[in-house]
Amino acid sequence: MRDEPADISCDVVTAILSEHWEFQAAGVTYAPVGFGSHHWIASGPDCPRWFVTADRLDPRGNWLGSTAEQVRGAIEAAADVTVELADRGNEFVVAPLPDRTGRAAREALPGWMFVVLPYLQGWSTQDGAWDDLAEQAQVAGLLGRLHTATPPEALQRWDFAVPDRDALLAALADLDRPWSTGPYAEPTRLRLAGAIDHVNERLAHYDALVREVEASDEPWVVTHGEPHSANVLRTTDGLRLVDWATVQLAPRERDLAAVLGGTTDVLPAYQAEAGPVGPRPAATELFHVWWSLAEIASYVELFRNPHSESEDSEESWRTLTMYVPG
Repeated sequence: MRDEPADISCDVVTAILSEHWEFQAAGVTYAPVGFGSHHWIASGPDCPRWFVTADRLDPRGNWLGSTAEQVRGAIEAAADVTVELADRGNEFVVAPLPDRTGRAAREALPGWMFVVLPYLQGWSTQDGAWDDLAEQAQVAGLLGRLHTATPPEALQRWDFAVPDRDALLAALADLDRPWSTGPYAEPTRLRLAGAIDHVNERLAHYDALVREVEASDEPWVVTHGEPHSANVLRTTDGLRLVDWATVQLAPRERDLAAVLGGTTDVLPAYQAEAGPVGPRPAATELFHVWWSLAEIASYVELFRNPHSESEDSEESWRTLTMYVPG
């Protein structure tokens, strides 16, 4: 997130690290990276560095759950699963550091879940597109390893629900009067009104794909959820997958949709680790459509509620216009 949360200062993060993780931070700076979570970089007196993540327990527009309690449970489960995967020797998994009680995630402030990770020196791309074909193949191989892993006990199961779908349907039924909840409310209404047939067709297409994939007996596997290029950290020790908040048991195409395609075929790299299995066209299409609908629903819900002009709002509007034709 580009906008620093008003109720969490760098001093507050320093105090949380000291009290709950027993890490003594000599300096903390806000890191305006990613989208959805807030991040800080903390430095210790003897050069250790930590990457601190905070998520608000607000279910609106959050893909992790429909209530605050479900969001909390999903964050805790994802953190525990990531730690277990890393402990099994999966070096590409960047896992949370436990707090002083052994928890990988905790509500260190009322209404806020915190996760602390090791800060790794490296770089990632600005968006999810693959520019390096060799890296794309390497990540396909890492996913092949992940998909053969025994599911950890804490792993939650993905479902076919589109987050905020009910809110999107309510918005589609409320296009005849102006929206006045903020600077992007009325532009969102007008954009949606012009694309109502497109959105309804996408919803119907998604439901048809769900019926087809649900009828399949293909086994589900451990999936990262968003293994695109921006979630790959290039380090001197190799490629590392970050942002495991969406790790779940799901069809393998949930991950494959992010790495297959383009100008090269990386399926052989995946199959070298996962065995002679491949993507099903309907399941791959399902996750492409799911992603677009989840983005549309999330940002429509954001702008139908009170909001203000900010860098995050501007970025949200830009993303919405990518998925809703003008």
